[in-house]
Amino acid sequence: MENDSPPAYRLLADRRFLLVLLAALLVRGAVGYVSLGRLADDPDSYRLLALHLIEKHSFTLEDPAEPTAYRPALYPLLLAICSPSGEIKPTEVAALHLVLGVLTVAIVYAWAVAMGYRNWAWLAAMLTAIDPVLLNQAMVVMTETLGTLLAAAALLALTILTKTLLADAEYYKRNMTVQAINVAGAMMLAVYSRPTFLVWLAMCIVTLAVVYYRQYRGIAAATVIAMISAFLFAPWVARNYMIFDNHIVLGTTHGGYTLLWGNNREFYEFLQNGDQPVWDSDQLHARFNQEHPKRATSSNELARDRAAYAEATETMRQQPGMFLWSTLVRIGRFWRLAPHALSHDESQSRRLARYAVGAFYLVEFGLAIVGIAVIGRKIWSPPWIWGVMLALSFTLVHAFFWSNIRMRAPVVPVICLLATAGLQRLVSRQKEEESDES
Repeated sequence: MENDSPPAYRLLADRRFLLVLLAALLVRGAVGYVSLGRLADDPDSYRLLALHLIEKHSFTLEDPAEPTAYRPALYPLLLAICSPSGEIKPTEVAALHLVLGVLTVAIVYAWAVAMGYRNWAWLAAMLTAIDPVLLNQAMVVMTETLGTLLAAAALLALTILTKTLLADAEYYKRNMTVQAINVAGAMMLAVYSRPTFLVWLAMCIVTLAVVYYRQYRGIAAATVIAMISAFLFAPWVARNYMIFDNHIVLGTTHGGYTLLWGNNREFYEFLQNGDQPVWDSDQLHARFNQEHPKRATSSNELARDRAAYAEATETMRQQPGMFLWSTLVRIGRFWRLAPHALSHDESQSRRLARYAVGAFYLVEFGLAIVGIAVIGRKIWSPPWIWGVMLALSFTLVHAFFWSNIRMRAPVVPVICLLATAGLQRLVSRQKEEESDES
Protein backbone atom coordinates (compact mmCIF):
# COMPACT_ATOMS: atom_id res chain seq x y z
CA MET A 1 0.00 0.00 0.00
CA GLU A 2 2.72 2.50 0.92
CA ASN A 3 4.33 1.97 -2.49
CA ASP A 4 1.23 3.38 -4.22
CA SER A 5 1.59 6.78 -2.62
CA PRO A 6 4.16 9.36 -3.80
CA PRO A 7 6.17 10.53 -0.76
CA ALA A 8 8.27 13.64 -1.26
CA TYR A 9 11.65 11.90 -1.05
CA ARG A 10 10.64 9.51 -3.84
CA LEU A 11 9.53 12.36 -6.09
CA LEU A 12 12.72 14.31 -5.43
CA ALA A 13 14.67 11.29 -6.67
CA ASP A 14 12.66 11.32 -9.91
CA ARG A 15 14.64 13.18 -12.60
CA ARG A 16 11.53 13.83 -14.68
CA PHE A 17 9.85 15.47 -11.70
CA LEU A 18 12.77 17.82 -11.19
CA LEU A 19 12.91 18.68 -14.90
CA VAL A 20 9.19 19.44 -14.95
CA LEU A 21 9.55 21.71 -11.92
CA LEU A 22 12.44 23.52 -13.62
CA ALA A 23 10.38 23.98 -16.77
CA ALA A 24 7.42 25.24 -14.72
CA LEU A 25 9.71 27.63 -12.89
CA LEU A 26 11.01 29.05 -16.17
CA VAL A 27 7.58 29.34 -17.79
CA ARG A 28 5.80 30.81 -14.79
CA GLY A 29 8.78 33.04 -13.99
CA ALA A 30 8.75 34.47 -17.51
CA VAL A 31 4.99 35.04 -17.30
CA GLY A 32 5.39 36.82 -13.98
CA TYR A 33 8.14 39.05 -15.35
CA VAL A 34 6.20 40.19 -18.42
CA SER A 35 3.01 40.73 -16.38
CA LEU A 36 4.37 43.15 -13.78
CA GLY A 37 2.40 45.97 -15.38
CA ARG A 38 -0.89 44.06 -15.18
CA LEU A 39 -0.15 42.97 -11.62
CA ALA A 40 -0.22 46.64 -10.61
CA ASP A 41 -3.97 46.69 -11.32
CA ASP A 42 -6.59 45.59 -8.82
CA PRO A 43 -9.72 44.58 -10.79
CA ASP A 44 -11.46 42.77 -7.91
CA SER A 45 -10.12 44.78 -4.95
CA TYR A 46 -8.03 41.94 -3.51
CA ARG A 47 -5.00 44.20 -3.19
CA LEU A 48 -7.13 46.79 -1.36
CA LEU A 49 -8.35 44.13 1.07
CA ALA A 50 -4.77 43.00 1.68
CA LEU A 51 -3.60 46.58 2.27
CA HIS A 52 -6.37 47.13 4.82
CA LEU A 53 -5.39 43.90 6.56
CA ILE A 54 -1.84 45.26 6.87
CA GLU A 55 -2.71 48.83 7.77
CA LYS A 56 -5.96 48.49 9.71
CA HIS A 57 -5.85 44.82 10.78
CA SER A 58 -9.40 44.60 9.45
CA PHE A 59 -11.04 42.89 6.49
CA THR A 60 -12.63 46.00 4.95
CA LEU A 61 -13.03 47.50 1.49
CA GLU A 62 -14.04 51.15 1.75
CA ASP A 63 -12.29 53.75 3.88
CA PRO A 64 -13.84 54.34 6.34
CA ALA A 65 -15.96 51.22 6.32
CA GLU A 66 -17.33 48.38 8.36
CA PRO A 67 -16.06 44.81 7.90
CA THR A 68 -16.93 43.14 4.61
CA ALA A 69 -17.57 39.65 3.27
CA TYR A 70 -17.72 40.76 -0.36
CA ARG A 71 -14.68 38.67 -1.32
CA PRO A 72 -13.28 35.36 0.03
CA ALA A 73 -10.62 35.91 2.67
CA LEU A 74 -7.72 33.53 1.95
CA TYR A 75 -6.19 35.18 -1.13
CA PRO A 76 -5.97 38.73 0.30
CA LEU A 77 -4.61 37.23 3.52
CA LEU A 78 -1.83 35.53 1.53
CA LEU A 79 -1.13 38.76 -0.33
CA ALA A 80 -0.71 40.55 2.99
CA ILE A 81 1.49 37.85 4.51
CA CYS A 82 3.72 37.63 1.43
CA SER A 83 4.36 41.37 1.16
CA PRO A 84 7.53 42.32 3.08
CA SER A 85 7.13 45.93 1.94
CA GLY A 86 3.54 46.15 3.20
CA GLU A 87 2.59 47.69 -0.15
CA ILE A 88 1.58 44.57 -2.13
CA LYS A 89 4.00 45.44 -4.94
CA PRO A 90 3.63 43.76 -8.36
CA THR A 91 6.95 41.93 -7.84
CA GLU A 92 5.63 40.48 -4.58
CA VAL A 93 2.40 39.31 -6.23
CA ALA A 94 4.42 37.82 -9.10
CA ALA A 95 6.62 35.95 -6.61
CA LEU A 96 3.56 34.59 -4.78
CA HIS A 97 1.95 33.45 -8.02
CA LEU A 98 5.21 31.84 -9.11
CA VAL A 99 5.41 29.78 -5.92
CA LEU A 100 1.72 28.84 -6.11
CA GLY A 101 2.03 27.88 -9.77
CA VAL A 102 5.11 25.68 -9.32
CA LEU A 103 3.54 24.00 -6.28
CA THR A 104 0.45 23.28 -8.36
CA VAL A 105 2.57 21.57 -11.01
CA ALA A 106 4.35 19.50 -8.33
CA ILE A 107 1.06 18.41 -6.78
CA VAL A 108 -0.44 17.48 -10.15
CA TYR A 109 2.64 15.32 -10.80
CA ALA A 110 2.17 13.61 -7.42
CA TRP A 111 -1.55 13.17 -8.11
CA ALA A 112 -0.86 11.57 -11.49
CA VAL A 113 1.54 9.13 -9.82
CA ALA A 114 -1.05 8.31 -7.16
CA MET A 115 -3.61 7.70 -9.91
CA GLY A 116 -1.33 5.13 -11.55
CA TYR A 117 0.31 7.24 -14.27
CA ARG A 118 3.86 7.27 -12.93
CA ASN A 119 5.50 7.10 -16.37
CA TRP A 120 3.23 9.82 -17.76
CA ALA A 121 2.96 12.12 -14.74
CA TRP A 122 5.35 14.55 -16.41
CA LEU A 123 2.81 15.19 -19.17
CA ALA A 124 -0.07 16.00 -16.82
CA ALA A 125 2.21 18.33 -14.88
CA MET A 126 3.56 20.06 -18.01
CA LEU A 127 0.06 20.56 -19.43
CA THR A 128 -0.80 22.25 -16.15
CA ALA A 129 2.33 24.39 -16.30
CA ILE A 130 1.55 25.74 -19.77
CA ASP A 131 -2.24 25.87 -19.56
CA PRO A 132 -3.35 29.15 -21.21
CA VAL A 133 -6.08 29.92 -18.67
CA LEU A 134 -3.73 29.41 -15.74
CA LEU A 135 -0.99 31.45 -17.38
CA ASN A 136 -3.38 34.30 -18.07
CA GLN A 137 -4.79 34.29 -14.53
CA ALA A 138 -1.27 34.27 -13.08
CA MET A 139 -0.92 37.72 -14.68
CA VAL A 140 -3.76 39.32 -12.69
CA VAL A 141 -4.52 39.83 -9.01
CA MET A 142 -7.26 37.21 -8.81
CA THR A 143 -7.88 33.92 -7.01
CA GLU A 144 -7.58 31.37 -9.83
CA THR A 145 -3.91 30.58 -9.21
CA LEU A 146 -4.55 29.83 -5.55
CA GLY A 147 -7.83 28.01 -6.22
CA THR A 148 -6.20 25.66 -8.74
CA LEU A 149 -3.43 24.79 -6.29
CA LEU A 150 -5.93 23.93 -3.57
CA ALA A 151 -8.11 21.94 -5.96
CA ALA A 152 -5.09 19.84 -6.97
CA ALA A 153 -4.13 19.35 -3.30
CA ALA A 154 -7.66 18.20 -2.46
CA LEU A 155 -7.70 15.78 -5.40
CA LEU A 156 -4.41 14.26 -4.23
CA ALA A 157 -5.70 13.98 -0.66
CA LEU A 158 -8.96 12.37 -1.82
CA THR A 159 -7.06 9.87 -3.96
CA ILE A 160 -4.83 8.83 -1.06
CA LEU A 161 -7.89 8.59 1.21
CA THR A 162 -9.60 6.32 -1.34
CA LYS A 163 -6.61 3.96 -1.31
CA THR A 164 -6.64 4.00 2.49
CA LEU A 165 -10.31 2.97 2.55
CA LEU A 166 -9.49 0.02 0.29
CA ALA A 167 -6.42 -1.08 2.27
CA ASP A 168 -6.16 -3.86 4.83
CA ALA A 169 -7.66 -3.31 8.28
CA GLU A 170 -4.38 -2.47 10.04
CA TYR A 171 -3.33 0.17 7.50
CA TYR A 172 -6.86 1.58 7.45
CA LYS A 173 -7.00 2.00 11.24
CA ARG A 174 -3.58 3.62 11.31
CA ASN A 175 -4.11 6.15 8.51
CA MET A 176 -7.81 6.82 7.82
CA THR A 177 -8.32 9.65 10.31
CA VAL A 178 -5.16 11.47 9.27
CA GLN A 179 -6.05 11.18 5.58
CA ALA A 180 -9.61 12.38 6.21
CA ILE A 181 -8.26 15.40 8.09
CA ASN A 182 -5.95 16.13 5.15
CA VAL A 183 -8.95 16.08 2.81
CA ALA A 184 -10.97 18.37 5.05
CA GLY A 185 -8.09 20.80 5.43
CA ALA A 186 -7.36 21.05 1.70
CA MET A 187 -11.01 21.39 0.74
CA MET A 188 -11.79 24.01 3.37
CA LEU A 189 -8.79 26.10 2.32
CA ALA A 190 -10.24 25.87 -1.19
CA VAL A 191 -13.61 27.08 0.12
CA TYR A 192 -11.88 30.07 1.69
CA SER A 193 -10.43 30.88 -1.73
CA ARG A 194 -13.68 30.41 -3.65
CA PRO A 195 -17.07 29.50 -2.08
CA THR A 196 -17.99 27.38 -5.14
CA PHE A 197 -15.88 24.61 -3.61
CA LEU A 198 -18.59 24.18 -0.95
CA VAL A 199 -20.72 22.36 -3.52
CA TRP A 200 -17.84 20.01 -4.34
CA LEU A 201 -17.20 19.39 -0.65
CA ALA A 202 -20.84 18.43 -0.04
CA MET A 203 -20.89 16.12 -3.07
CA CYS A 204 -17.70 14.35 -1.97
CA ILE A 205 -18.92 13.83 1.60
CA VAL A 206 -22.17 12.27 0.40
CA THR A 207 -20.37 10.08 -2.15
CA LEU A 208 -17.90 8.76 0.43
CA ALA A 209 -20.74 7.65 2.68
CA VAL A 210 -22.72 6.06 -0.17
CA VAL A 211 -19.93 4.26 -2.05
CA TYR A 212 -18.31 2.67 1.01
CA TYR A 213 -21.36 2.25 3.22
CA ARG A 214 -21.06 -1.54 3.38
CA GLN A 215 -17.69 -1.42 5.11
CA TYR A 216 -18.78 1.60 7.18
CA ARG A 217 -15.40 3.05 6.26
CA GLY A 218 -16.93 5.63 3.98
CA ILE A 219 -19.36 6.75 6.66
CA ALA A 220 -16.51 7.12 9.14
CA ALA A 221 -14.38 9.11 6.67
CA ALA A 222 -17.32 11.28 5.64
CA THR A 223 -18.12 12.00 9.27
CA VAL A 224 -14.56 13.03 10.07
CA ILE A 225 -14.37 15.27 6.99
CA ALA A 226 -17.74 16.87 7.77
CA MET A 227 -16.81 17.52 11.40
CA ILE A 228 -13.38 18.99 10.62
CA SER A 229 -14.81 21.07 7.80
CA ALA A 230 -17.53 22.46 10.06
CA PHE A 231 -14.90 23.28 12.68
CA LEU A 232 -12.71 25.09 10.14
CA PHE A 233 -15.66 26.92 8.60
CA ALA A 234 -17.22 28.02 11.89
CA PRO A 235 -15.00 31.12 12.44
CA TRP A 236 -16.01 32.65 9.09
CA VAL A 237 -19.71 31.93 9.59
CA ALA A 238 -19.65 33.20 13.19
CA ARG A 239 -17.80 36.34 12.17
CA ASN A 240 -20.34 37.08 9.43
CA TYR A 241 -23.23 36.29 11.77
CA MET A 242 -22.05 39.01 14.16
CA ILE A 243 -21.23 41.51 11.42
CA PHE A 244 -24.48 41.19 9.50
CA ASP A 245 -26.89 41.52 12.43
CA ASN A 246 -27.49 37.82 13.08
CA HIS A 247 -27.83 36.85 9.42
CA ILE A 248 -26.00 33.77 8.12
CA VAL A 249 -23.55 34.32 5.24
CA LEU A 250 -21.81 31.07 4.29
CA GLY A 251 -19.76 32.33 1.38
CA THR A 252 -19.60 35.98 0.36
CA THR A 253 -21.96 38.88 -0.19
CA HIS A 254 -20.93 38.88 -3.85
CA GLY A 255 -23.00 35.87 -4.88
CA GLY A 256 -26.21 37.83 -5.42
CA TYR A 257 -24.60 40.20 -7.87
CA THR A 258 -22.87 37.32 -9.69
CA LEU A 259 -26.25 35.63 -10.10
CA LEU A 260 -27.82 38.90 -11.26
CA TRP A 261 -24.94 39.52 -13.66
CA GLY A 262 -25.97 36.41 -15.60
CA ASN A 263 -29.73 36.80 -15.15
CA ASN A 264 -31.02 40.31 -15.78
CA ARG A 265 -33.26 41.86 -18.40
CA GLU A 266 -30.38 43.71 -20.10
CA PHE A 267 -28.36 40.52 -20.57
CA TYR A 268 -31.40 38.58 -21.76
CA GLU A 269 -32.08 41.32 -24.33
CA PHE A 270 -28.46 41.10 -25.47
CA LEU A 271 -28.82 37.34 -26.00
CA GLN A 272 -31.89 37.97 -28.12
CA ASN A 273 -30.77 40.99 -30.12
CA GLY A 274 -27.11 41.72 -29.35
CA ASP A 275 -24.85 42.33 -32.33
CA GLN A 276 -21.70 42.92 -30.28
CA PRO A 277 -19.33 40.04 -29.38
CA VAL A 278 -19.35 41.00 -25.69
CA TRP A 279 -22.20 42.26 -23.55
CA ASP A 280 -21.51 45.64 -21.93
CA SER A 281 -22.68 45.38 -18.32
CA ASP A 282 -22.25 49.10 -17.57
CA GLN A 283 -25.99 49.67 -17.98
CA LEU A 284 -26.75 46.99 -15.41
CA HIS A 285 -24.16 48.40 -12.98
CA ALA A 286 -25.57 51.92 -13.31
CA ARG A 287 -29.19 50.86 -12.90
CA PHE A 288 -28.57 48.58 -9.94
CA ASN A 289 -26.44 51.18 -8.15
CA GLN A 290 -29.13 53.78 -8.70
CA GLU A 291 -31.89 51.53 -7.36
CA HIS A 292 -29.74 50.25 -4.49
CA PRO A 293 -27.19 52.97 -3.60
CA LYS A 294 -23.86 51.71 -2.29
CA ARG A 295 -22.85 52.78 1.21
CA ALA A 296 -19.81 51.81 3.27
CA THR A 297 -21.75 49.77 5.80
CA SER A 298 -22.06 46.04 6.38
CA SER A 299 -25.86 46.22 6.52
CA ASN A 300 -25.98 47.95 3.13
CA GLU A 301 -23.64 45.32 1.67
CA LEU A 302 -25.94 42.52 2.80
CA ALA A 303 -29.05 44.38 1.61
CA ARG A 304 -27.57 44.87 -1.86
CA ASP A 305 -26.63 41.20 -2.05
CA ARG A 306 -30.15 40.12 -1.16
CA ALA A 307 -31.68 42.65 -3.54
CA ALA A 308 -29.52 41.24 -6.33
CA TYR A 309 -30.62 37.69 -5.51
CA ALA A 310 -34.25 38.80 -5.48
CA GLU A 311 -34.05 40.60 -8.83
CA ALA A 312 -32.20 37.71 -10.47
CA THR A 313 -34.70 35.08 -9.31
CA GLU A 314 -37.61 37.30 -10.36
CA THR A 315 -36.09 37.75 -13.82
CA MET A 316 -35.64 33.99 -14.16
CA ARG A 317 -39.23 33.40 -13.07
CA GLN A 318 -40.66 35.94 -15.50
CA GLN A 319 -38.61 34.74 -18.49
CA PRO A 320 -38.11 30.97 -18.06
CA GLY A 321 -37.30 30.44 -21.74
CA MET A 322 -34.52 33.00 -21.74
CA PHE A 323 -33.28 31.65 -18.43
CA LEU A 324 -32.90 28.18 -19.92
CA TRP A 325 -31.16 29.58 -22.98
CA SER A 326 -28.83 31.70 -20.85
CA THR A 327 -27.97 28.58 -18.85
CA LEU A 328 -26.75 26.88 -22.01
CA VAL A 329 -24.82 30.03 -22.93
CA ARG A 330 -23.07 30.09 -19.57
CA ILE A 331 -22.15 26.40 -19.77
CA GLY A 332 -20.81 26.98 -23.26
CA ARG A 333 -18.73 29.93 -22.07
CA PHE A 334 -17.37 27.86 -19.19
CA TRP A 335 -16.15 25.08 -21.52
CA ARG A 336 -15.37 27.07 -24.65
CA LEU A 337 -12.09 26.40 -26.42
CA ALA A 338 -10.93 29.94 -27.22
CA PRO A 339 -11.44 33.22 -25.35
CA HIS A 340 -14.16 35.35 -26.91
CA ALA A 341 -13.38 38.36 -29.07
CA LEU A 342 -13.65 41.66 -27.21
CA SER A 343 -14.55 43.64 -30.31
CA HIS A 344 -15.20 43.25 -34.03
CA ASP A 345 -12.01 45.13 -34.89
CA GLU A 346 -9.56 43.25 -32.68
CA SER A 347 -5.93 43.24 -33.75
CA GLN A 348 -4.51 40.42 -35.84
CA SER A 349 -2.05 39.46 -33.09
CA ARG A 350 -4.85 39.10 -30.56
CA ARG A 351 -6.92 37.07 -33.01
CA LEU A 352 -4.01 34.73 -33.68
CA ALA A 353 -3.40 34.38 -29.94
CA ARG A 354 -7.04 33.41 -29.41
CA TYR A 355 -6.85 30.89 -32.24
CA ALA A 356 -3.67 29.41 -30.74
CA VAL A 357 -5.40 28.98 -27.39
CA GLY A 358 -8.36 27.38 -29.15
CA ALA A 359 -6.05 24.97 -30.99
CA PHE A 360 -4.34 24.01 -27.72
CA TYR A 361 -7.64 23.20 -26.04
CA LEU A 362 -8.99 21.44 -29.12
CA VAL A 363 -6.12 18.96 -28.95
CA GLU A 364 -6.24 18.67 -25.16
CA PHE A 365 -10.00 18.21 -24.99
CA GLY A 366 -9.80 15.64 -27.78
CA LEU A 367 -7.23 13.66 -25.81
CA ALA A 368 -9.36 14.04 -22.68
CA ILE A 369 -12.35 12.54 -24.50
CA VAL A 370 -10.17 9.60 -25.51
CA GLY A 371 -9.12 9.32 -21.87
CA ILE A 372 -12.75 9.24 -20.72
CA ALA A 373 -13.49 6.48 -23.25
CA VAL A 374 -10.48 4.48 -22.06
CA ILE A 375 -11.37 4.83 -18.39
CA GLY A 376 -14.97 3.85 -19.12
CA ARG A 377 -17.28 3.16 -16.20
CA LYS A 378 -14.44 3.53 -13.72
CA ILE A 379 -14.73 7.28 -14.14
CA TRP A 380 -17.85 7.14 -11.95
CA SER A 381 -15.99 5.35 -9.17
CA PRO A 382 -13.30 6.58 -6.76
CA PRO A 383 -10.73 7.94 -7.25
CA TRP A 384 -11.73 9.29 -10.68
CA ILE A 385 -15.13 10.41 -9.47
CA TRP A 386 -13.56 13.15 -7.31
CA GLY A 387 -12.30 14.92 -10.42
CA VAL A 388 -15.59 14.35 -12.22
CA MET A 389 -17.47 15.88 -9.32
CA LEU A 390 -15.15 18.87 -9.29
CA ALA A 391 -15.95 19.51 -12.94
CA LEU A 392 -19.67 18.88 -12.44
CA SER A 393 -19.95 21.10 -9.36
CA PHE A 394 -18.27 24.07 -11.05
CA THR A 395 -20.29 23.56 -14.23
CA LEU A 396 -23.51 23.39 -12.22
CA VAL A 397 -22.78 26.55 -10.24
CA HIS A 398 -21.75 28.54 -13.30
CA ALA A 399 -24.77 27.37 -15.24
CA PHE A 400 -26.68 29.79 -12.99
CA PHE A 401 -24.06 32.36 -11.99
CA TRP A 402 -21.93 34.49 -14.34
CA SER A 403 -19.50 32.39 -16.34
CA ASN A 404 -16.51 32.67 -18.62
CA ILE A 405 -13.47 30.60 -19.55
CA ARG A 406 -11.39 31.65 -16.54
CA MET A 407 -13.97 30.18 -14.14
CA ARG A 408 -12.84 26.65 -15.03
CA ALA A 409 -9.27 27.20 -13.82
CA PRO A 410 -9.62 24.86 -10.78
CA VAL A 411 -10.78 22.07 -13.10
CA VAL A 412 -7.60 22.27 -15.23
CA PRO A 413 -5.74 19.47 -13.36
CA VAL A 414 -8.60 17.06 -14.10
CA ILE A 415 -8.58 17.94 -17.79
CA CYS A 416 -4.80 17.52 -17.93
CA LEU A 417 -4.85 14.08 -16.33
CA LEU A 418 -7.68 12.89 -18.60
CA ALA A 419 -5.70 14.11 -21.61
CA THR A 420 -2.66 12.24 -20.29
CA ALA A 421 -4.72 9.05 -19.98
CA GLY A 422 -5.91 9.54 -23.55
CA LEU A 423 -2.45 10.07 -25.02
CA GLN A 424 -1.05 7.12 -23.07
CA ARG A 425 -3.69 4.91 -24.64
CA LEU A 426 -3.02 6.20 -28.16
CA VAL A 427 0.74 5.67 -27.79
CA SER A 428 0.33 2.18 -26.35
CA ARG A 429 -2.04 1.23 -29.18
CA GLN A 430 0.45 2.53 -31.74
CA LYS A 431 3.20 0.43 -30.17
CA GLU A 432 0.93 -2.63 -30.19
CA GLU A 433 0.19 -2.15 -33.89
CA GLU A 434 3.88 -1.74 -34.70
CA SER A 435 4.67 -4.86 -32.68
CA ASP A 436 2.01 -6.88 -34.55
CA GLU A 437 3.37 -5.72 -37.92
CA SER A 438 6.88 -6.75 -37.02
